[in-house]
Amino acid sequence: MKAVMQTAKQNAEVLKTLKLHIGMGLSAETTEDNSLDLQIRIAEIEAEFQKMLKAIAADNVEAFDEDKAKALMDEKAKLQIQLDRIADTKQKRENAKSRLDEIFTIIEALANHPISYDDQIVRQILESVIVESKDKIKVIFVGGLEVTQLM
Repeated sequence: MKAVMQTAKQNAEVLKTLKLHIGMGLSAETTEDNSLDLQIRIAEIEAEFQKMLKAIAADNVEAFDEDKAKALMDEKAKLQIQLDRIADTKQKRENAKSRLDEIFTIIEALANHPISYDDQIVRQILESVIVESKDKIKVIFVGGLEVTQLM
């Protein structure tokens, strides 16, 4: 059990380090959040387009600037795509942080609660135990990880 605990704690430390590095990566990749500017510009485009529509009377339909209306709608579509990407990136980052927090909670629980001997668990995680001398054994975990343990 000492070898199992030692390996679990080592892996917990590795996972903590991994969480730290992933967290730094997530915060480093923060992109400029200009979503408010995009929303303002979309509202301006919609207002300008509505103004163009209201200016049309039944007798002056030909005065409607279709090119300008198309350009406005194209710009609005591009801005909406950018806005959607920003929201999607934010959501993915939040999901990743949430998963990291869950992992960290589990790791903390494992590190702070000693594992008691359970024959069924030991049989599932150990491939074999080799006695190398009267005061040293080699514990081989499923998957090939080998740990030498002094008695």
